[in-house]
Amino acid sequence: MELSARLFHCARCERQVMVCSDCDRGQHYCSRECSGAARKKSLHAASHRYQSSKRGKHHHADRQRRYRTRLKKVTHQGSPQPPSHDVLPPERKEPEWQRLLSSALEEIRCHFCRRHCSHFLRSGFINRYLPTKPTPTLAWPRGP
Repeated sequence: MELSARLFHCARCERQVMVCSDCDRGQHYCSRECSGAARKKSLHAASHRYQSSKRGKHHHADRQRRYRTRLKKVTHQGSPQPPSHDVLPPERKEPEWQRLLSSALEEIRCHFCRRHCSHFLRSGFINRYLPTKPTPTLAWPRGP
């Protein structure tokens, strides 16, 4: 029996990804690189928000003051190295119709474990938890 697969778009690079039901952990990113880059961007934004606040500005000023007293000399960084003038090889692109045809003929595989999956893809998650039995209600004895 073939595994079912979920189709989603990576939240960072918007690449189309298929993940089998065994590998599906609710991923939003296609790889560790994308999730790491998204995390780095999120931390950078949080740091920027903090540095823009009054408290962050005061902490930054205190830290710079301590740094200058330790150094006793503030200098600028040197110039960056000049870029090399290497010639890049020409980029070969296959025609769009050829790329679409080859991807359509390709078997559907999980992006993470590379196992074969069913051609029927889902866009939602599988509910792995079975519903519990309803608790019986107690009937109170009727009064006279």
